[in-house]
Amino acid sequence: MDSFETSGYVVIERHIPETLIDSINNRLNELKPVRALSSDKKYAEKDKIQTELKDIAIWWSQMVMDWDEVKAIEKLISPIVLPRMTNGKWYASDIVTIETQSNFVNPHVDTPHRFPKWTEDKRLLGIQCIVSLHDIDKNSASTGLVPESQHRDFYNELCNSGYYDRWFQKRAIQPDMPKGSLLYYNCRVLHSSMPNPSNRPRHALLFNYLESDIISEVENVDNIWNSNGK
Repeated sequence: MDSFETSGYVVIERHIPETLIDSINNRLNELKPVRALSSDKKYAEKDKIQTELKDIAIWWSQMVMDWDEVKAIEKLISPIVLPRMTNGKWYASDIVTIETQSNFVNPHVDTPHRFPKWTEDKRLLGIQCIVSLHDIDKNSASTGLVPESQHRDFYNELCNSGYYDRWFQKRAIQPDMPKGSLLYYNCRVLHSSMPNPSNRPRHALLFNYLESDIISEVENVDNIWNSNGK
C-alpha cells in the first residue's frame, strides 16, 4: 500500500516547469474574487464580497480551466491522479489567494464530501490538487492537513462551526512546497488554509477531480458554478 492510500496525500516537489508557473503568475492581475471569506469567517460571493465582508482573508478566483497554461499543467497532473480513480474527470480549477497577515484557519473536507449525500461515503470520489505558484512553507501559508484523516467522517456544518478546530490544530502538518510543487490528497482528508505571516499573498492553483458518475449531481448542489456566473 502506497503513501496516498495510508496517509491520504502526496507531495511531489517542483513537478511543474517554472516557465508554466511564471506564465500563470504573469496573469494574476486578470483574476477577480468570486468567493471570499473574511477574517471572522463570514462568506460572500461576487458583488456581495465588497459590501458584506469587513475584510478579505482568503478568496477564490473565477474558473481558469480555459487558460492555456492551466490546460498544460493539467496534462502533467492527470497521469498521476487519474489512475487512482475508477473513472475520474477534471471537474474544476481556480486560483486561491491567502492575503498577507491572514490568521484564518477553517478545517474542512472538499467536494464532494462537503455535501451530505457523500459525507460518509468512504469511496475515493474526489482528489484535490494544489500547485504552488511560489515557494511556500509553514511561514507562508502552506496548506495544513491531517494525515490519515480520510478514514473519519467530517460534517460540513460542524466544520463551519469550528467544531474540529482544536482537533485539527493538534494534528495538522504543513508540507513545504517549493515553486511548482504538487500536493494532492483524498477529498475526505481534513485540511485548511493556514495563517500567512509573510509579507506577500500566497497564491496557489487548484485542480479538483471527481468520479464521472457523480459530476452531474454534484454540479446541481455546488455553489462554485453559480459564483462563476453559470
